[in-house]
Amino acid sequence: MSRDAYQRMLRELPFQHMADTPTVKYYTDWKIFEERLNLENSSIEDRIPSVLEHLDYNVVLGVGARVLKEPMGVRIRLLGEGWDGDPRPMSLVGVHSKMHAYHAYRWNTGLLVEVDDGVSFGDLVIASLGGNAYTGHHIILKVGDRAKGRVLVVDYAGPSRGLKTLVIESTVGREADVSLDMLALHSKEHAVYSLTHVVAGDESNVKSKVLSLGGAMSRVQVDYIVEGEKAKLSTLASAIGREGTKSDVILNSVNKGPESEVMVNARGAVLNKGYLALRGSAIVSEEARWASSEIEIQVVIMGEEARGHAVPVLEIHSGDVAKANHAAGISHVLEEQRFYLKSRGLSDEEVSRLLIAGIVEFSGLVEDLKLDPFKLLAVDAREA
Repeated sequence: MSRDAYQRMLRELPFQHMADTPTVKYYTDWKIFEERLNLENSSIEDRIPSVLEHLDYNVVLGVGARVLKEPMGVRIRLLGEGWDGDPRPMSLVGVHSKMHAYHAYRWNTGLLVEVDDGVSFGDLVIASLGGNAYTGHHIILKVGDRAKGRVLVVDYAGPSRGLKTLVIESTVGREADVSLDMLALHSKEHAVYSLTHVVAGDESNVKSKVLSLGGAMSRVQVDYIVEGEKAKLSTLASAIGREGTKSDVILNSVNKGPESEVMVNARGAVLNKGYLALRGSAIVSEEARWASSEIEIQVVIMGEEARGHAVPVLEIHSGDVAKANHAAGISHVLEEQRFYLKSRGLSDEEVSRLLIAGIVEFSGLVEDLKLDPFKLLAVDAREA
């Protein structure tokens, strides 16, 4: 599709299409995005914060792109404006809403990452950095049959007032065994629209860990399309609405393959004057006979003037289902919990830190990456 067509769609499409989310209600504050759509392209990119400097990056995307090293069996090519090769950007995701069209029209730095069949490629770590105005990154990831390894995307948007869009389109081949992880860390000055689309092939095993700490307005959406027969998908996610931030985190799954299995488990916390919507849908398609799907979402309110939502949706279109469950809960920290922990000698501050750390660590990324959860929570607009 031409840039002129995307520009026309940008004018005509609404911010939120009904098929774009599991609910009709707006949980994203679209006004924050709308007021930044006319920003120029960034001239300066953010620096990786100190808490994340120790990670072994393979690629850094910012104002431009830097390929530092390729793992064995992995080929990385840069995508730039006017790319007309195969696959085409947005071919998996499609263009259904204003932000889809905006990204398709404006993204300026991208990657095509191809993992060969049968390789054990270890870790592939990609940094996606925001900037001082608009930054748009597009990643196409193709994992071959029987490949094994982990892909980690570090989505960081720093202290400058900016707008960032990040779209990742991934396909996972037959019998591949991969981890597709994301760490989203956004400052109070940045609005970020992030969309990840994963298609899992026959008998593949996809594990996913997501940790999201939002900014001025962070919309982080991950769609898992479990297309293959006997394919497996498991997701653990942590989301934190820090003080003075807004986050809308969406985890969607679709079972299409017969005997496919999906498990999505998410935990969230909202701190003082923060906002968090933690949502997801689990859909079992008509052709997914004897599939199983489970989704569980829990959000804890942990501060004054904090607002939180936990929204699961379960749709079953098949008459033959192995398992289908959904659960959600939203609660305040109970005085009984505080009393129990304080009776063990902890102060009020120590109790709060312990409870928050437990939710930050739920996804497993903090342990995997050897991160300090409180240093992550402290990264905000003041860090240069």
